[in-house]
Amino acid sequence: MERQGDARGGAILETTRLRLRPFLPRDLDALHALFIHPDVRRFLWDDRVVSRDTVQGLIAASLASFSVQDFGQWLAEDRGTRVLVGFCGLRPTDDAQEIELLYALAPERWGEGLATEAGDAVLTHAFQRVGLPRVVARTDSPNLASVRVLERLGMQFEGERVVNGLPLLHYAISDAAFWERQRMPPRP
Repeated sequence: MERQGDARGGAILETTRLRLRPFLPRDLDALHALFIHPDVRRFLWDDRVVSRDTVQGLIAASLASFSVQDFGQWLAEDRGTRVLVGFCGLRPTDDAQEIELLYALAPERWGEGLATEAGDAVLTHAFQRVGLPRVVARTDSPNLASVRVLERLGMQFEGERVVNGLPLLHYAISDAAFWERQRMPPRP
């Protein structure tokens, strides 16, 4: 389910268990805490501890992206409690040739299927509302949990690519493949 966001722009996406809303300046402390958690930063930031200024810049870039492209980064909250469980969103790749799916969850919520649930909502928005023809995702090869999420989302492995000097597994899904997957029963 999707509904229009507030005056700052950006749709609010709702799933069975999650409410996804665009990043806002008030999310700085919560996002910074998530991003510097050792288990999250290991893959999301290549184990780098990011500054509050970096997170503030991400929030500003996301808000700008929503106003221009109708996509950015969504904060994922537990639908019942409104407690932060992670984030999921879309951004242009570093070379701006493709649109990339990103996500991370608070470690205490790993293993519940929430990354897949959030990713599915964001991909639905990308293909249905924004009209993107294709979305990519990249992950470190040791991050098997992320590989499983991408596969559950129906993304196909396209090979290993070096990005900023690091080898990453590259996945993608087209608009047509996404909608075909939606018509099929979910995989266990």
